[in-house]
Amino acid sequence: MKVIFTLFLSLLIAQCDKTLNSKIESLLQTQLGHTLLSTAQLALQTNTPLDRIIDTLQDLEDKYQKDQKEEDLENREFQSKCDEDLTNLNTEIDAINRLKVKIQGAIDQLKASIESKKKILNEKDALRKNLRKGMNEVDVIREYQEKVYELKRGEVGKIIKTLEEVKLVYASKLRTNFLELQTDKTAVQPEVFAEVTKQLVSFGKFKSIGKPFQNIIDFMIQMSKNGNNIGVLRNIIDLSESLIRQIDEIWQVERKAEEERVRWYSEYQKFMNTDFKIYDKEIGELEAQLQALKDRLAENQRKMEDLNIRLESKEYTKDDRRNECQQAAYDYTQRRTSRQEDRNIVSEVVGLLNVNMRDLKETLAQKMAAGDHI
Repeated sequence: MKVIFTLFLSLLIAQCDKTLNSKIESLLQTQLGHTLLSTAQLALQTNTPLDRIIDTLQDLEDKYQKDQKEEDLENREFQSKCDEDLTNLNTEIDAINRLKVKIQGAIDQLKASIESKKKILNEKDALRKNLRKGMNEVDVIREYQEKVYELKRGEVGKIIKTLEEVKLVYASKLRTNFLELQTDKTAVQPEVFAEVTKQLVSFGKFKSIGKPFQNIIDFMIQMSKNGNNIGVLRNIIDLSESLIRQIDEIWQVERKAEEERVRWYSEYQKFMNTDFKIYDKEIGELEAQLQALKDRLAENQRKMEDLNIRLESKEYTKDDRRNECQQAAYDYTQRRTSRQEDRNIVSEVVGLLNVNMRDLKETLAQKMAAGDHI
């Protein structure tokens, strides 16, 4: 029984030695562990009190813990500020997007209004052009009527002048003495009546003058061949005066018809000019309204461009801030893990010094004796 116990104790001691050696080897693989063990070895060689060494290591351990608490607080505050900033940025982005929707609605409505105004303006402009076309056509007709009227007036004037000449020639013969009338032939030749006939025929556009007067002129020509007869002379004069009166009466009718046409044309012009002014006013107002709509559209489009620039800037700032906060969180995690590992190393060295100080000292001495650089 004693032998078994002694063997078990030997195995336990060997296992403990193996475990301690493994811990030391593990610590020596880290820079901090190597530094702490080297410092501890030096302190043990110079007979520095163990309590002082442990106190120093515990102070270092406490500093790690204190630093970690401070950084934990700083990280919470920083990440809280990140959350606040990102929330504010999201709120601003949402507000910009809502404003964009509102302005886009205004833009769409303005575009629809512009198209509607353009359609109305085109319709008004087409009506105005048709009105002007109609007025131009009436102007052409009136110009033709006036030309025809002046032509007729000239023709009537020529006929009356010719008839007046015939009347004057034969009236002059009546004032001569009877002997002269017996011996002289009349100075009025048939060609004069032929010219009157020609003018009256060309004036046949006056249907009430043409054919009947041509018959009268033919009768006058026949009578003129017997021009020395006083009765014939008086008949010719009377017929000339009768023709002049009848032509003048007919011309007065034509003149009144022309006056009526002038009056109608004047009234038509006044009426159409009133409509034309109304169209001009309506078109002017539509053009002003259309320009105002275009100005408002341009203003809203500028606002939309500004909002897009602001939105792009806010999105960039948000992404940049998020990346900054994520990087800070990652760096914090890495530092915390590293600090925790260092603190664990310090705690393990302190444990070795407290529990296995003698074994630690002997193991380190053996490693030094074996040529290991600590």
